[in-house]
Amino acid sequence: MLGIEFRIPEMDFEGQKLAEILQYVILGVFGIAGFIWGYICESFQQTFYVVAAGSLVASLVVMPPWPIFRKNSLPFHPAEKLEKKVTLGKGKASKKKN
Repeated sequence: MLGIEFRIPEMDFEGQKLAEILQYVILGVFGIAGFIWGYICESFQQTFYVVAAGSLVASLVVMPPWPIFRKNSLPFHPAEKLEKKVTLGKGKASKKKN
């Protein structure tokens, strides 16, 4: 529409691996910190809040395709154009490839 093209960049395989590792680290750190904070405050609610904040931080870090996750993109080969020419007749159909 109106000649505007919006393309969302995609993560590569190495970026997906890095995002997964970051997710585990962030959730682990916030989980341990939440457990310790909840133990100190003697409140499971405080533990929940810290872990929920960790989930939000992990989502903001991992879900968008940041440039750090797109460093090793795979090269794609150009598409090949195949032209098929079929003739009708008694014999077999001949195909010509340029």
